[in-house]
Amino acid sequence: MYFYIEGLVLKNMDFKEADKIVTVLARKEGKLGLVAKGVKKPKSSLRGVVQPFCYSRLHISKGRGMGLITQGRVLDFYGSIREDLDKTLQVVYLMELLDKCTADADPHPRLFDLALSVLQYLDSEDSFPLVIRWFELRMLTELGFGPKLDRCIRCGQSEALERFSISEGGVLCRGCGVSSQAEGLELSGETLAVLRVLAARDLDFLRRLRVSKRALQQVENLLERFLAYHLERRFNLKNIIKFLKDDNL
Repeated sequence: MYFYIEGLVLKNMDFKEADKIVTVLARKEGKLGLVAKGVKKPKSSLRGVVQPFCYSRLHISKGRGMGLITQGRVLDFYGSIREDLDKTLQVVYLMELLDKCTADADPHPRLFDLALSVLQYLDSEDSFPLVIRWFELRMLTELGFGPKLDRCIRCGQSEALERFSISEGGVLCRGCGVSSQAEGLELSGETLAVLRVLAARDLDFLRRLRVSKRALQQVENLLERFLAYHLERRFNLKNIIKFLKDDNL
């Protein structure tokens, strides 16, 4: 059987002497593992189309085992991102998120479109700290783990929301938070406002926000812990990004 897909290349890994296994996320088909035969040979026509975070059109031959990529065409290479180390690291982290948080052959068209929008934005605009935080929160919501940010997760009160429960998945009011200080995270009013904006507004709006360093750190820490707890995953590249960020301070 022959068919084609249009998808994002999440990663590739060596397979046999000249081949690679390519993990692709497609809008309609979900995440697929495919074999790019002979791709490590210098003259292979597939070398460019299976690079990480390429958006490619791939023609596939499907038999009993994994699909075989027979030919392909790059739809977008995101060259501007590849020329910027910070953007590249952020996008490779995004690919890791998509790979570890999606199941094989389980389509999430909305999540796919969100990923494309981040790539297109970063390729044409300057990066800013909330781009990936926006995607993390939107991904959690798309996968059914979106945090409750408008009212206390326990009593339903909408006032004095001062802590966040990772395990319960939402904000806690002052009263409910008193009994949860060992488990709940401190949540400033600014951090809560930023999280609500991330959940409701688009990237162009976020660019105009002026956010304190403390709030940025709280948002990043909260989402990192929330992702690890509810998706039961650790993300290796996050530690590398932190190390490089600290090294440049």
